[in-house]
Amino acid sequence: MQALFCKFAGVDPVALEDCPATDRVWAAQLGFSLLLNFVVVFGLTYYSIGYFLGEIYARVFVAFMVAAVVTTFDRALFQFDWFTVALLHEAREFGRDHNAPWRRLAAFARPFWRLSFRLLISLAIAYTLSVFAELAVFDGAIRERMAVDSFSQNFPYRQRVADFERGLDEKATAQRAVVNRMEGEISLLQRGFVSHTDQDEYDSLRRDAGDARSRIATIEGTLAENEKRIKDLNEDIYAERYGLKDKPHRTGRPGCEAPSLCYNLVVTVREMRDANDKLLKEVDALRARATELDGKASDFAKRRAASEGEVVTARRKELETLRAELAAFEARRPFLIADYEAQLKRDGVYRPLRDDPIIRLGVMDELRHDPVRGPAFTQMSFLIKAFIAFLELAPVLAKILFAPPTVYSARIRTAVALGQRGAFREVNERANFIPLDAINVVGVSQSRNAGLIPSTNAASPGLDIRHPKTLTPQRPSPPPEALPRSGFSALEQAAIAWLVKWVEASPNHRRAAGDYYTARLPHGPLFVASDMAIVDYSRAHFLRQARFFELGMGLGELSLCLAVSGFRVAGFESDAGRYEAATTLTAAVSRQGFDTSQLSLLYGFFPNVFQIDRTDIGGEAVLVSTNVTSNLMMEAIDSVILALRLFDHLIIDLSRFGEVRDLPSQRALIIKLQELGFRETAQVYAMGDTDIRHFAHKQSSGRSFRGSEPI
Repeated sequence: MQALFCKFAGVDPVALEDCPATDRVWAAQLGFSLLLNFVVVFGLTYYSIGYFLGEIYARVFVAFMVAAVVTTFDRALFQFDWFTVALLHEAREFGRDHNAPWRRLAAFARPFWRLSFRLLISLAIAYTLSVFAELAVFDGAIRERMAVDSFSQNFPYRQRVADFERGLDEKATAQRAVVNRMEGEISLLQRGFVSHTDQDEYDSLRRDAGDARSRIATIEGTLAENEKRIKDLNEDIYAERYGLKDKPHRTGRPGCEAPSLCYNLVVTVREMRDANDKLLKEVDALRARATELDGKASDFAKRRAASEGEVVTARRKELETLRAELAAFEARRPFLIADYEAQLKRDGVYRPLRDDPIIRLGVMDELRHDPVRGPAFTQMSFLIKAFIAFLELAPVLAKILFAPPTVYSARIRTAVALGQRGAFREVNERANFIPLDAINVVGVSQSRNAGLIPSTNAASPGLDIRHPKTLTPQRPSPPPEALPRSGFSALEQAAIAWLVKWVEASPNHRRAAGDYYTARLPHGPLFVASDMAIVDYSRAHFLRQARFFELGMGLGELSLCLAVSGFRVAGFESDAGRYEAATTLTAAVSRQGFDTSQLSLLYGFFPNVFQIDRTDIGGEAVLVSTNVTSNLMMEAIDSVILALRLFDHLIIDLSRFGEVRDLPSQRALIIKLQELGFRETAQVYAMGDTDIRHFAHKQSSGRSFRGSEPI
């Protein structure tokens, strides 16, 4: 499974075989992240295009193609990241050879524009996916808003359809009137064939039945008016519920809670429907009464004269024809209305509801500007964008910014560089090539080095050493005399006087000095007791051939004291402001007669800028670290501790190495030092929580360490 993930990440399995296990784990993690990215993009795309691609096979095909293209593109960028992952660490080295500030700034910023462009690409992909995802997430609200807009736009269509239906109703009413008149004529013919008594009774029955029918007609008219009123009120309710103001009497405020107009209209409709129900019950009763009366009147009609029977029969046939025509017209009414609606649609009166990404983007913009729901839509939209951006950028950030140092990266970069060199050489033998040689460490025990810093023409897996800076200055001949211990007071006064002026010259200088130095400089001392204890211990126990390296030199006071004591010293500082202060301080005290030729200052993070050149030195390397606490160091603490194997002696403050350490943390640090082959030699200084100790490597030759024998 791990090999499958590595292949998915585009990692060369041949080059990965000789790399550490951590490289294979990291490559498998990248492959797994790419696979997850494919699943995420596929799912988002499949979900986001469902509203305009209904067929499942089409959605699956489009989602697969989008996910495959994005993942393939990310895979190509991931392969390119192997070449750029170290640029953030190398950026500190790019400005070393440029004196002008703008040149140093340009050299420092050169790697970052490529990384920024790389992140912008992934951010653009995440933004595009989030836009389509939003249109699907807010599907309900978008469809609701589009329905409201469509209802408002089709008001002329609804008005014309209503007018057409009204005309059909009037025609049907006219036909019913003809039928009723024919029924009356037939009734008059029937009345002539009864006695006067029966005629009066017959007239009474017909009159009562007519009154019932008249009442029914009145009630039906009332019902029709009520239904029309209810229909109009329903339109007003719909408009009030969604805030539609297409007529003057509508408020345009959405919602239907009491005591709004929409709520009152709903109550009115409910009351009218209750009244209609009562009227319908009354109509049923009246019809039953009219039927009963008609039945009694029919008994009298049976006694009509035989001479008028043929006339009544003809009129009845005509009446049946009229009734059939009326029934046929009422049956055709829905089809007539449907044909008229189709004609209006062909003429463009009706505007159908459109649903596509462009329409939805416009509706989404309207929803964001809605005074009631707009803030909620905007906040949710931001959260969706942020979440999808995290899903897309998380593997990218992990790859570029938080990737551990890898041997595989160095191998493929070196292989590509060598291949390019050979290709260029074939094209033009006189072409200039940039050398890729690593540093050459002479005199370091191979068992202690263990591949940490390889010999010539070998790439280092742990340290970025493609741009080394030689720490060995030109050795003066004869060697300078050590400053007497009594002369340190004058050196301290001169250093304080110059640093006070330097700190007050600029707010940036004050920020660089920090509270630690600004509180000490006005009143002193600059050379604290712990630093002077290290100086005295070193003068008493180390020969002049020893080479000192200070980790996190600050303003350089301890390195300066060791240098004027006759030792060759190299100080490391990763803060640009403090490095500037230490450099200018060294130059200032040198102009006042103090010999600083043994001091070399380096700007950069240890061990990235570390290099040893021991050719013809014959001494031992001593690392000094006091009061060095920073998040930057803790992020690379494993590399820092691993680099300690290159030294013969360590003089470190156990309480402040990388971070402020309690007693258990100090004991853990001692155990790590013992695992690296160091043994504790002496306690140099102990006061309060400060605990400075001297550790010597078991394989140290002892050529520079004299124990308690004075120099």
